[in-house]
Amino acid sequence: MKAVINVKGTKMSVLTIHYNRDGEPTSVNTRDEKGRLDKTYADKSLEGNAADIYDGFLDLKTALEYPELEARIVEGNNRLIEHLDKMLEHENIELTNIAIEGMESKPDLPFDSQLSRKQHEYKLRQQRLFGLIDGVEEVKAFTEGYFLNVDDEADEAQSSH
Repeated sequence: MKAVINVKGTKMSVLTIHYNRDGEPTSVNTRDEKGRLDKTYADKSLEGNAADIYDGFLDLKTALEYPELEARIVEGNNRLIEHLDKMLEHENIELTNIAIEGMESKPDLPFDSQLSRKQHEYKLRQQRLFGLIDGVEEVKAFTEGYFLNVDDEADEAQSSH
């Protein structure tokens, strides 16, 4: 996975990434058009330490981007949504079939429990369908970045208090 770094709106190719023991990026070497070392950026947490050896300080957690990885994640989420939509369609057909069977069946005895069984089966299938609908909505919201925006807003609200 090739990483790029976003420096003030300009995306630059990353040659190397250095990490600390906790797995957090500490510095990044970028390359020029010929693939040679161009600039070295450090994480903003290191600002003030050996400032003369770095070309700039950035929040590397947000500045580093992985376009190939992001594309694979989006593709996977889209396949999941497509699968869940097909599953939802199938479950809806099954629910309709149970309702039709229940209405068309004729009791053999005056107090036949056939209709009661069909009602129970219908109710269970309906609950499953509602659960699938909720699941599909959650996956779509996540894929569209809804939860990222909500988390960012919650973080901003907490930091302002």
